[in-house]
Amino acid sequence: MAILKYSDGPGIPNQYPFNTAQNVSINHGLGYNPQVWIVIGGVQVYGQITYNNTASFTVTFSTVESGVIYYR
Repeated sequence: MAILKYSDGPGIPNQYPFNTAQNVSINHGLGYNPQVWIVIGGVQVYGQITYNNTASFTVTFSTVESGVIYYR
């Protein structure tokens, strides 16, 4: 069984849980475009990620979803 690893280095990635959303905007303030992982129902999935600037990004899904966005 494969185990998903939500981190490629030391530390814990930031988490942003979301419920019943088609668009999720996150203001992270990191000063760079972070790596993003999306998990819905325990499965890593894909969404359209748009980096608005180096302090925020938006994830867009084709349908309404609930899950967790991880970023670092």
